[in-house]
Amino acid sequence: MRPPLFLSPAHRPHCFTESFMSTYTCTPLRAAITVAALAGALLSPAAAFAATSGSSQAAAPAARTCHVTKDVPSVLPGMTVRLTNDLAKGPKAELKDEKGKVVATIDEANPVDLSAGIKLETSIGAKAVFFQRSQGGNTPWQSQPFPLLSKSCIDPGDTKYKLVNGESVNVHRFATGHYRAEFLTNGKVVEILETEGADLDAFVHGMHVVLNAGTGRLTSEFIEGRSGCTVTRVVDSVYPDVSSVKLTNGPAGPKAVLRDGAFKPIVSVDRAHPVNGDMGIRIDGADTATPRLGQRTQGGVPFVYTAFPKLPAGCGTSKAATTPAKPAVDTAAQTTVVPKGAVAAGAEFEQGGSDKGALIAGGAAVAAAGGLGFVVVRRRSAARI
Repeated sequence: MRPPLFLSPAHRPHCFTESFMSTYTCTPLRAAITVAALAGALLSPAAAFAATSGSSQAAAPAARTCHVTKDVPSVLPGMTVRLTNDLAKGPKAELKDEKGKVVATIDEANPVDLSAGIKLETSIGAKAVFFQRSQGGNTPWQSQPFPLLSKSCIDPGDTKYKLVNGESVNVHRFATGHYRAEFLTNGKVVEILETEGADLDAFVHGMHVVLNAGTGRLTSEFIEGRSGCTVTRVVDSVYPDVSSVKLTNGPAGPKAVLRDGAFKPIVSVDRAHPVNGDMGIRIDGADTATPRLGQRTQGGVPFVYTAFPKLPAGCGTSKAATTPAKPAVDTAAQTTVVPKGAVAAGAEFEQGGSDKGALIAGGAAVAAAGGLGFVVVRRRSAARI
């Protein structure tokens, strides 16, 4: 008989879990984003990802059964065996006595128990087989396969999402928490989002898109928008969490809203209240026709500035917009949050919908898109908070 071939956990699919809490101290911003994320998780899928103005998303994929069990008779009198197959944990067999008490267990880590006369093998095709016999020596083994996982678990396939600009993008599911979406221009891949347990976002094709690691849902919104004399622009947040800032400018003045990965508001600043020191966002020139958004992750580091969108031609401004600018006063102590990307290097750069893959750090160009051949692959590293 050929020797057993056991697949280590590294050679089979893995499930991933999303962690909302950082290993760092939970600051007000992290707490706000955590609460928002947890609240979204507790809501129904429809409520958690309700469509917002200028955004769209497809229905969530159907739930997949990635854990199955089956009870079979034991060759030992009065005993039974429960066979379990789990995508994350692999196969497991439990020998139970007549009262249902587990007296022996085998799994991938400990696949053989000769004293109980049970063992399991996993073939190259990852189909587990259970073996049992009533006594040792040359007694032949009786075999039967473990229950199979559903096809959607083994071969999940793709889910197609229609975005706000009309294009369709396939999201491929590799395992729980691991999804991949590719964006093409003229048949060439120009942007890749690939989650490994954490949400990711990008600015591509005039849209801000977010790939949710928990569901694989791809949510989109236009970067630029206009309604009458009010204009909007979505820019990246300086925080490492998947967050963004929506800028609004109109006759009533500028407004900036910091949002989480589901586009839900966390905090806002406007002409009447231009500074939020806890979150490190402010509006400079809130009473002028050229306001700017300032962001930073902690006190002592430079603000990253982004210009608000200009009012459309022919649209008048309020009287307040013609008065001299009043300097925004930061009255709250800044919290300490680990900066990301160019912010950590003390860079200041314009973010008006630009791709996160190209930043100006420390005054030097780090990356530049040189046409369609430039592809940014986004993955959230386990070490990145």
